Amino acid sequence: MSRVLVIGIDGGTFDLLRPWAEQGYLPTLRRLMAEGATGLLESTLPPVTSPAWPTFSTGKNPGKHGVFDFIRPTGGEFELVNSTSIKAPTLWRILSEAGRRVGVINVPITYPPAPVNGFLIGGMLSPKGSHHTYPDDLLAAYEPELGPYRISPAVQYKRGNEEAFIDDLIDLVEQRGKYGLRLMQAHTPDFMMLHFQASDVLQHALWKFVDPAHPLHDPQQAAHIVPRMRQVFEHIDHYVGRMTELAGDDATVIIMSDHGFGSLHWVVNLNLLFLDAGLLHLKKNAFTRVRAGLFRAGLTPASVWHLIERVGLQNYVWLVSKSTRNKVVSKFLSFDDVDWSRTQAYSMGHVGQVYINLKGREPHGVVERGAEYEAVRQRVIEVLQTLRHPQTGAPLLERVILGEAAAHGPYAGSAPDLHIIMDGYRAIVFPLFAADGRLVTRQIRGDSGCHRAHGILVAHGPAVKPGYTIEGAHILDLAPTILHVMGLPVPEDMDGRALTAMLTSDRAVAYESTERAQTGAETGLSAVESAEVEDRLRSLGYLG
Repeated sequence: MSRVLVIGIDGGTFDLLRPWAEQGYLPTLRRLMAEGATGLLESTLPPVTSPAWPTFSTGKNPGKHGVFDFIRPTGGEFELVNSTSIKAPTLWRILSEAGRRVGVINVPITYPPAPVNGFLIGGMLSPKGSHHTYPDDLLAAYEPELGPYRISPAVQYKRGNEEAFIDDLIDLVEQRGKYGLRLMQAHTPDFMMLHFQASDVLQHALWKFVDPAHPLHDPQQAAHIVPRMRQVFEHIDHYVGRMTELAGDDATVIIMSDHGFGSLHWVVNLNLLFLDAGLLHLKKNAFTRVRAGLFRAGLTPASVWHLIERVGLQNYVWLVSKSTRNKVVSKFLSFDDVDWSRTQAYSMGHVGQVYINLKGREPHGVVERGAEYEAVRQRVIEVLQTLRHPQTGAPLLERVILGEAAAHGPYAGSAPDLHIIMDGYRAIVFPLFAADGRLVTRQIRGDSGCHRAHGILVAHGPAVKPGYTIEGAHILDLAPTILHVMGLPVPEDMDGRALTAMLTSDRAVAYESTERAQTGAETGLSAVESAEVEDRLRSLGYLG
């Protein structure tokens, strides 16, 4: 039986990692790529952390596991997802039930932690101070030696604080790496997984420095900042090396990312487009009319945020209670002003998801299933095709993917009705109602990077063909591949396929039809926990 070590580099892209490895800055990745199998890894639609990691861990598309975004929207309202939102068995549960020892650290959408045959530390959506580990007292024995475990970054990026921002991310990598090594030594799991979030946070904020074609690129600043950015990956590479060595020569090592990365130039306020096209309507009362007028005149979340930035108070915003902030937000034009009785479509969610106001699904749905639904969806597509690049005038819409093409299964009815790709993901949609009164605008917080559809996959070890180029791999494929490598059957209802072409053994894949019952009902976070996690998602740009 082969032991397996998986290291997730969130948002990892060969566009950065390959040249830095070849230049000698990432010696472990350079060796693993040279000696092992390497290729692109296709992500989910949308290519976002929240659906991607459950897809990895279950081997199933979001229509079978039920997680489509960080949030679950319903007619202008939303609730946060968590590990109990995943409606399919995870890899660590399957391995635990087969008697394999597992260790899982920081993988997103693992809070609240489920019991495993080993240990688990919840990922980025774990509230601070919560019981985010299994066993509950897992970390207490190691904190005197390693310090308190950190869930998330402590420094929020703003222009001018690049040094402090990067230093904090390096510290986060160091602490996570030290915990990973220590727990791996103490528990010797058969399956070990460690996830690094710092790489994603770094690239969202600072991509403009590594991309000379980015409209905000400053060559003089880049000459100083890029080597500092690279240090984050150098520290990750160091721990990849240490953990690979600790895993042993007989282990299969998989380095992967949930999606890739690239430039972000524009944010589209899609609900304003729908409003102008008559697909979305506002209430007719006086207060909504006043707010709409002020919004169009410039009193918007973006204008207030930029004022907060100019006086240097953005890090203090999250210290204000959520109820107080909600009162402030309610003064702007928002989903509260939408007349759902006359609205046919709306957008909510990071990157570009569109929902039809469907009867029976949305709380105030008006669109009938069948012919009316199809007609409204086609009308939405026609309206999307009118989007133009704000500088060149070229069409901004690149591709529309129908919901049924992106997800299938018992939970597909809750999926977005349309996924849109604009200008190769260089333009994305504002996740909530609208950032400001312009249709196409800049990202409020100044982020310059966003996700791409293909991440990285590097596999190494005696079970892997040396020098093999992996083609056509999808994030769905890793769970069945890991089960096969570990000598276990693959559940028949997994959508992924074992990547046998990259393996040295010609052993046939075994399948099982065992149905695993759900471990329990879905449970939401408490009001306090939800407030904290929402704030974290906002600070990372996933909620506007």
